[in-house]
Amino acid sequence: MNFFEYLFCRLYWWNTVVIKEEVTPLFYSILGLSVFHTYTIVPLYCILYVLIYDSFYLEDILNLSPFVIINIIFFITDLIFFRNKQRVLYKQFKKIPKQEKKRKDIFCIIYIASIIIVNICIMTYFRSKN
Repeated sequence: MNFFEYLFCRLYWWNTVVIKEEVTPLFYSILGLSVFHTYTIVPLYCILYVLIYDSFYLEDILNLSPFVIINIIFFITDLIFFRNKQRVLYKQFKKIPKQEKKRKDIFCIIYIASIIIVNICIMTYFRSKN
């Protein structure tokens, strides 16, 4: 089970056990994963924009359409990939020993915190350039 499969299972577990979502936990898990994928790509997009157009103007960079398009692409990709694998992945997830789950949970928290911090740092840097 790779990192994003584990993150999907952890999001699915969160939606079913903690939040007790009974209607659409799969949808919210896939949507959450696609949002994390998108926030991973945002800094790369911003850096490429600066390199190509030599502009730090945030209104140009943060125009809503590229992020919506990126998120939709990731959502469709994740939906295709995880929709049919969800039951198999969740069975594998339940078999993972507690110690390994704790280690992978720490990696998930580090991943989520790091993408938030990187996005904040890049946006703060771009705002300081304007």
